[in-house]
Amino acid sequence: METNLIASDFIPSETDFRSAIIPGKFVRLEYLTDLSEFIKADVMIKQLLHENGAEWLELATGETLPLDRVVSISGNLSPKYPSYGNYSCDC
Repeated sequence: METNLIASDFIPSETDFRSAIIPGKFVRLEYLTDLSEFIKADVMIKQLLHENGAEWLELATGETLPLDRVVSISGNLSPKYPSYGNYSCDC
């Protein structure tokens, strides 16, 4: 039996997403601001922080981002944002 998958059938893996969080590595980070602006940036991850039941990415610049607003890390899509798998913005 042949299975035809389309892009909308893709379900991102939490393991793939989290495996892209590597301290000291430059990554392409796509995330949403608190105003729901879509941002794409090349950054270095310093560490993954756990504070008050929430997870945060600390960047080498000292900036912190809530992990639940991160759409993708180096192309590894967050399971929280599966609909962004077809989204492309080369701006």
